[in-house]
Amino acid sequence: IMPFPRPTILGLGSPWRTAGRPPGMPPRPAPVPHPAPAPQPRPAAIPVVTMRFPMSAVDKLIKEALAEDVGDGDLTTESLFPGKVKARGKLIANEEGVLAGLPIFKRVFELVDKNISFEPRATDGMALAGGQLVARISGPAVSVLRAERTALNFLQHLSGIASQTAKFANAVKGTKTRILDTRRTTPGLRFLEKYAVEVGGGVSLHKGLSDRLVVTESHLALSEGVPSIVRQLRKAHQGKRIELTVTNMQELDQALTAKVNVLLLENFPPGQVRQAIALVQGRAKVEVTGKVGLDNARAYALAGVDYISVSQLTQSVKAFDFSFRVAR
Repeated sequence: IMPFPRPTILGLGSPWRTAGRPPGMPPRPAPVPHPAPAPQPRPAAIPVVTMRFPMSAVDKLIKEALAEDVGDGDLTTESLFPGKVKARGKLIANEEGVLAGLPIFKRVFELVDKNISFEPRATDGMALAGGQLVARISGPAVSVLRAERTALNFLQHLSGIASQTAKFANAVKGTKTRILDTRRTTPGLRFLEKYAVEVGGGVSLHKGLSDRLVVTESHLALSEGVPSIVRQLRKAHQGKRIELTVTNMQELDQALTAKVNVLLLENFPPGQVRQAIALVQGRAKVEVTGKVGLDNARAYALAGVDYISVSQLTQSVKAFDFSFRVAR
């Protein structure tokens, strides 16, 4: 009996259908090709918003907040856990929304005690689901409990702003309209609140009164009219963009004649905004301000405005619901 000849060794992935098979035997059947799996969509990139402010400004706010809350000491915790009792904490999101302020949350614990360890499970700008673990913390119980409330206050406020902004940004998605914040902010927290607006997908074009020329109703009430205002501002600030508030079509016509750069349509209904856009014909940017909510934001966007400024983003915003659960 003749032995089978030694099979020929081929490269990886190459079928040896005939090599090394005994004479007279049919070739090994070719494998049935399987269709290539459909390509899976890549997850959307998380927008990264840079904190454009010094950490020293954040530290100052945190220290003031801690002094306000802790004062001369946490009497209860220091009495119950005077020794080296350790605590472990889990930060949990209790609703859907957008995370903002986690670096601030972390910084509160760092300033209270450098021995507290922090393990993030999410980053600013991430969409959160109810029940999602956001971070783990461990360290001395006295320090963890001392920092807990102040850290949560910052995080809940900023995540509430980012989540509200994201709702408005989604409402105008697919249009050219951008969501803007306003000057209606919490005293002392404006730079953090504007950061949270950007994390949520909004735009923060200005810091305050010193970096733009905005003519409000109050200016108009105290002046001699639009032409006079524009002349004075152009003389004092050559080349600087002028934004002017208008409350009716007559003021709009005056503003266009004066060639202002941005028209702030205050309390215009969507139908009247469409008329204004037709009259403007691209000669100025158009911003809507006033009675704009989630129920009508898209109607304004479809009317063709460039911007919608929303005071709800930072004024009377609902705090995001987080839980901080501790154990030994």
